[in-house]
Amino acid sequence: MSVFDIDFSSAGLPKYVSPVRLRQSKMLAWLQALVSPVNYLYGLFVANRTSNLYDLSHNGQVCYLQAALNDVFDNTSRRIVITDGIYVDPDFIYEVIEDKPLYIDMVSEIGTSVIPSPDPVPLYTSTETYWLGVQFIVNVPHAVTALPGYDVYRLHAIVDKYRLASKNNYSIVIV
Repeated sequence: MSVFDIDFSSAGLPKYVSPVRLRQSKMLAWLQALVSPVNYLYGLFVANRTSNLYDLSHNGQVCYLQAALNDVFDNTSRRIVITDGIYVDPDFIYEVIEDKPLYIDMVSEIGTSVIPSPDPVPLYTSTETYWLGVQFIVNVPHAVTALPGYDVYRLHAIVDKYRLASKNNYSIVIV
């Protein structure tokens, strides 16, 4: 028995707060009518409390975010998976003074360069590196998108609700 378990039915609170000599059917019906708005508000309170406890039990960790998405969209098979984004370690260009040569070529020219081995390093743009690119990928199976409750905007809203504030670049991929 919890503090939040209150019985507002005619066999519960109205019966036990009234004196024994006043427990007739008319009196209990009148007390039940008086308690019915409180019973309605109590139902709203319990639903809100349950929702808040669920929200507090989930956070930005991958396992909890994945569980929240699967609870909403694929509760039986739980096929929605979150993977890391593609990580490309950026290469740095040095000045002549630093005496650290780095030959840079275009990606299409790798393997055809006249520069001796190793092949020149491709130069990536800032969006192709990890910190500015996609930080995690939400993989949604095609079968889940065919289910009646699937909504891509709701999926974005749930991911935005639970993700870390620093993880603002993500992608949703239908596999």
